[in-house]
Amino acid sequence: MTTDPAPAAAQRRRRLSPEQRERQVLDAAVRVFSRSGFHDASMDDVAEQAGVSKPMVYTHGGGSKEELLRRCIRREADRLLVPVSQAAGSRTAASLPTGARTPAAPADTGPDAEHRLRHGLRAFFATLTSHRDGWSVLYRQARAGSIADEVHDARSRIVERVAGLLADELAVPAGADPVVIATPVAAALVGAAEGLADWSAAGGSDDPDVLAGLLMTLVWPGLDRLRG
Repeated sequence: MTTDPAPAAAQRRRRLSPEQRERQVLDAAVRVFSRSGFHDASMDDVAEQAGVSKPMVYTHGGGSKEELLRRCIRREADRLLVPVSQAAGSRTAASLPTGARTPAAPADTGPDAEHRLRHGLRAFFATLTSHRDGWSVLYRQARAGSIADEVHDARSRIVERVAGLLADELAVPAGADPVVIATPVAAALVGAAEGLADWSAAGGSDDPDVLAGLLMTLVWPGLDRLRG
């Protein structure tokens, strides 16, 4: 005697929490957007990829294809930010209340600054090499059109976080805001990491240690000089 799998599958679907269901829909949407692009992707494609109904995609994806892509972009930006912040350490000026910052404090002269940067870069490359679809959505599929502002905001958040991580490492003139001083350096570092990530995605090395080592060789001498 065979058992119809449909009731069992429906029961499993009902057991998922709203948060789990949203993650399921976003995971499927990232795969679909990465492979088809925003314009060619459809909510039917996402539903099929997720193994749920189309109404469920609308319910847990924000109600429209554009909002679904926006949520994907935000999620993938967070996926990069969290491990990078954890790996590089949380001792940043940006994490302190404004009144608690010490702009004129001397830069850390110990070797751990280089280690933290290397660990942060490794976390960045480890995340993107294990989530290629997310990288494609965040940096390739949505750079133009109505979603471009979301990509810009996501990238600005990444630069801001990196600036916070760098702020207490750079030599800062008395009275200057260390985050302001660190922001252009962070933008250059993020841009270099993005370029290397694109090279990796196009068939270059996908070893996070190799990628982090390459970028450290390129940027650390200059960053070390900026530390004063």
